[in-house]
Amino acid sequence: MNENEHALQGDYEHKLDPKNRVSVPADWRPLASGGVLRLLQSSKYKVETLRVLTEREYEDMLRTVDGMESWSPAEKKNMKGKLHSRCQKATMSDQGKLLIPKAWCERPGLVSGEVVQLVGRGTYFEIFSPANYSVMKEREDAETARLNEEVDFF
Repeated sequence: MNENEHALQGDYEHKLDPKNRVSVPADWRPLASGGVLRLLQSSKYKVETLRVLTEREYEDMLRTVDGMESWSPAEKKNMKGKLHSRCQKATMSDQGKLLIPKAWCERPGLVSGEVVQLVGRGTYFEIFSPANYSVMKEREDAETARLNEEVDFF
């Protein structure tokens, strides 16, 4: 199977229901439901977000830490510990609804009953509040425009 066949791609607007559940796009479910999902409090372009990691992405992050040759074993252990402490396992229902604990909604500004933005990033996706998404997108677009000068994709 092609690695990108079930990549988490695209950008979707969905509503966070009163129980803090959000529908995961149907195209994402084969990869997103293939194992354990983890929520990670994170930021993108200095904007708070909730990153939803697939098992593959989480393992890649741990391997990245292990591969940091300039880090001491203690630094690697510290970084892995921090990653574990900032993650929480998440569940997705058979209907494709991802439950986000209420406490995990506060930092990225997600509000039950309101719209959130889901952004596919290949092996993970991010959930933004509309305000945070707007700021992040502006910063991301500026960087993409600069990088596109070299690759001419867009």
